[in-house]
Amino acid sequence: MLMRLKRLLRHVCTPDELDMIEHYVSPAEKTADLVVHVVGLTLAVVGGGLLAVLAMVYAGVGAAVATAIYALCLVGMLSASTLYNQIRPCAARPVLRRLDEAAIFLMIAGSYTPFTTQRFEGWWAIGFTLLVWVVGLSGAFAKVLLPRLSDAFWSAIYVAFGWLVVIALKPMIETVHPAALTLLVIGGLIYTAGVFVFISPKVKFRRAIWHGFVVTGATVHWAAVLVGVVLAPAAMAG
Repeated sequence: MLMRLKRLLRHVCTPDELDMIEHYVSPAEKTADLVVHVVGLTLAVVGGGLLAVLAMVYAGVGAAVATAIYALCLVGMLSASTLYNQIRPCAARPVLRRLDEAAIFLMIAGSYTPFTTQRFEGWWAIGFTLLVWVVGLSGAFAKVLLPRLSDAFWSAIYVAFGWLVVIALKPMIETVHPAALTLLVIGGLIYTAGVFVFISPKVKFRRAIWHGFVVTGATVHWAAVLVGVVLAPAAMAG
């Protein structure tokens, strides 16, 4: 058992060639990406805190907990991304890479949570919440433990996970405000469009542009949570 654990740790912590290559072709690209991350993290921390407070006021404890989970997952993903992308090539790089990529799965699961727990009802609420977290945690563990696979492969998995909601389209339409539904679709399309930039290595400022898509998509999704989960109970009461 101890030997297996040692082999696993060696596998996770051993850098490959890509881990030891600088991400950015110029200091300008690295600085641009840092600016995007700082803006994104600031918005996530302030916006996430505000969302949780408003949820407590307008929608109750359950909504506040659900939005706090969403906000923590978003902040965690952006923090992991900042550390991994901005650190210089070093021995810690493979661990940071795996944590960065695992955090994406948790962010997607967290983004579902306010809607599946606060808008869905009955077995849809229980079943779909369990489904997204089983997929999210399984994906996160896979990113940490499995060998490196292509960015295109994992990007396809992320996109499929993000659009998994189509199998719950009926309860979404029945329980989520139309404005929030529109925002969710727009946010999903922004994330999806950004993936095509990410898997195109010849694009200048690729990482900054990709992370710009992420921050923009996250902002739109934040608005969807605000409209569809936090303010929805007050609107229905009115």
